[in-house]
Amino acid sequence: MLSKLYAALPLLIVFCSANAQPPAALDSMVITSTPLHKKEAETIHPINILTGTDLALKQGTTIGETLKQELGIHSSSFGSSVGQPVIRGQFGARVQVLQNGIGSLDVTGVSPDHANSTEGLFAEQIEVLRGPASLLYGSGAIGGVVNVIDNRIPLSVPESPIYSFEQRYNSVSDGWSNALKHEGGVNNIAWHIDGFLRESGDYDVSSDGNNSGSIDNTDAESWSGTLGASWIDDWGMVGFSINHLDNNYGVPPVDELVRIDMQQTRYDLKAEFDEPFSGIESLKFRFAYNDYQHAELENGVTVGTEFDNKGMEARVEAVHHKIGVFDHGAVGFQTQHKDFSATGEEAFVPPSTLQSYAVFAVEDIHVDDITYEVGLRVEQQQIDTEGYNRTTHTPINASVSALWFATDDIMLSLALTRAQRAPDIQELFSNGAHFATQSYELGDKDLGLETSYNLEFAFKADFNGLSAELNLFHNWSRDYIIQQRTEQSFNLDTDVISAVCVGNCLPIYQTVQQDARFYGFESQLTFPLWGSKNAQLEGQLFSDYVRGQLDSGGNVPRLPPLRYGVQLNYTRHEGFAAGMRLTRAENQTQIGDNETSTKGYLLLDANINYNYALSKNSNALFFVKANNLLNETIRNSTSFLKDHAPEPGRGVELGIKITF
Repeated sequence: MLSKLYAALPLLIVFCSANAQPPAALDSMVITSTPLHKKEAETIHPINILTGTDLALKQGTTIGETLKQELGIHSSSFGSSVGQPVIRGQFGARVQVLQNGIGSLDVTGVSPDHANSTEGLFAEQIEVLRGPASLLYGSGAIGGVVNVIDNRIPLSVPESPIYSFEQRYNSVSDGWSNALKHEGGVNNIAWHIDGFLRESGDYDVSSDGNNSGSIDNTDAESWSGTLGASWIDDWGMVGFSINHLDNNYGVPPVDELVRIDMQQTRYDLKAEFDEPFSGIESLKFRFAYNDYQHAELENGVTVGTEFDNKGMEARVEAVHHKIGVFDHGAVGFQTQHKDFSATGEEAFVPPSTLQSYAVFAVEDIHVDDITYEVGLRVEQQQIDTEGYNRTTHTPINASVSALWFATDDIMLSLALTRAQRAPDIQELFSNGAHFATQSYELGDKDLGLETSYNLEFAFKADFNGLSAELNLFHNWSRDYIIQQRTEQSFNLDTDVISAVCVGNCLPIYQTVQQDARFYGFESQLTFPLWGSKNAQLEGQLFSDYVRGQLDSGGNVPRLPPLRYGVQLNYTRHEGFAAGMRLTRAENQTQIGDNETSTKGYLLLDANINYNYALSKNSNALFFVKANNLLNETIRNSTSFLKDHAPEPGRGVELGIKITF
């Protein structure tokens, strides 16, 4: 298997000139998801950054759809309105989605049919930390972090009022989205207002994948509105925002039509202080409270289960100047409180209250061309559940890494991390039929900590318009939490568990812990093909792969297949650009118990965009995206619904965004 892994690498280690200068774009990208806010070229974390036109073109209905073309990232779809990001094969309770550095505080981790409540339509930047980030953000980030950064709490006062309008139409689902945003300010006060409305019908698929040519009950309607304001001064800033989101969407049918009607109101507070004390570079405070609820409607009318989650999260970070051997560093405190309940005939998780506290530190040591980074986080999580004794877990996370600029153009890094995850509520206390996954789920209140030891090597090079990136990782997981299918079934007609079931039955899945290991790579090579005074043509080769094996035998379920491809990008200085991307995904035959394999496919996408300057301070972006041009039948191996609902077929998306 390792020979297959390395043979698939689409690039070789590049030997570079020591006199070339790295591109300004790479050097200037500042990462806000790490406490020290390093530039992209200086961070040890493998990271993806989407911003500007690139983000606008990749923008999808869900966070997973937006990110699915990025290295090491896939989407776990559950219809058109649910797309949980999958990072190196990890998702759900192992990948944390943040809104401006604070958790989404929804119930995404409870079930794969629950949509992320974090909306990316107004994002100015999306950052993804691939691999364990639990040292920074806690147990739920052992697989990675997605941080959606918008300006709902303004950080500066604009020189003049800003207005923007965006409209999109997608032919594959006859879907429309409309978005408005306004930002302004006077003296020390800045404000932000935004809102959107999105509607779509059932999405079309290739006729080979579904006889009707579309997937029933995948229509959706959502809207949102946000108001934010800040006071900004020489000492820093303080601000707040209020957001409300309504989302009504269908879950593709297996036996019956189910719709989810979700509402949430979220309140955020942020404060930043520059040089507040001697030796302290900055002090930052974040707070969020989220009132979330959704009802699962049977046949679109009858309430089957109601989920309610009232969550609070607070985070304080202090970045300090040189202290002893540490040249730069940050210390922080984080706490989270959640009151969760699921009520109704189909509720399979009891009401629970979760409370966690954590302290953490990240420190840098610079020695010549090498930066050493060490980190430590100690966390305690307590869960009080109706009918059970309190469960307490104390995850301890640590990391040590080194980053070496061999030349101005070549960077190598090596990182070793120990990450621990406390089991989530549904893993501990599930006990009932879960119709979204067509299973009867049993938790285990005696689950212990999940511990992962992770080794990562990274290589980056930039010179003369050519850039290369290679990441190799190997994770050894002890007591990895997984749902394992048993030999028994649950009879829905008689409420009896037995080895032989006749009638309306669900397989029983028991939550267990097993040792596992994950390994894989991500690689990308970008190179110039042609250039003139006014235009450039660029090529890109890319590939990623992850393999997950249980030490007791068998495979970790729902992992993405080996993926590789080529992309062409054409740009003109007048604001015109076009691109084409061909992705080959191989068969996924390394599957979990009682899981079906998926066939490989070719995915061809293309886009054209034109950024037209209307005046000095206004512009219009016109774009056309063509998705799945070959109209392939795509079964997503990371999706629970891969056998029932293939991915959308051929479609065209038209859009315009005007800013003035």
